[in-house]
Amino acid sequence: MTRDPVDTVLAREIMTENVVTVRPNTTVEEVARLLMTHRITGVPVIDEAGRVLGIVSEFDFLAKRGHTAGEIMTRDVIAVTEETPAEAIADLIVQQRVRRVPVLKEGRLVGIVTRADLIRLFALTRWTCSNCGYFERGLHRPEVCSACGNRTFTLEREPPGM
Repeated sequence: MTRDPVDTVLAREIMTENVVTVRPNTTVEEVARLLMTHRITGVPVIDEAGRVLGIVSEFDFLAKRGHTAGEIMTRDVIAVTEETPAEAIADLIVQQRVRRVPVLKEGRLVGIVTRADLIRLFALTRWTCSNCGYFERGLHRPEVCSACGNRTFTLEREPPGM
């Protein structure tokens, strides 16, 4: 099914912009402290220009040995752009079994989308049937309304706390 651009939520709309990052020479002890302090499960490793060199995740701490972020980081990083649809990011995260994807603009880190960001989107987004008002939650537009069989939906975003 072709997606209506109006109904597409993009990475730039859900990404975390102030990303905690480290440099390749950051000690693993400092990386661990950052993960604990910020209550996150991984950090991008960037160079001076803001290009992503890798990611250090909790898994890297358990599976690898080294003294610096550069020594234990995962180098094959899957990244997206600001224009990548949230639905495509969710598919990537599931298929590649990762917890986060950096968001790049002109090759430089501008944000990160995590599984938590996608769950937040899921919780605050609903597809409302234009015929009967029945709604369903999800990142994907329903094919047909479960209540009346209609095929026309409107994407609605609820404000936080609703």
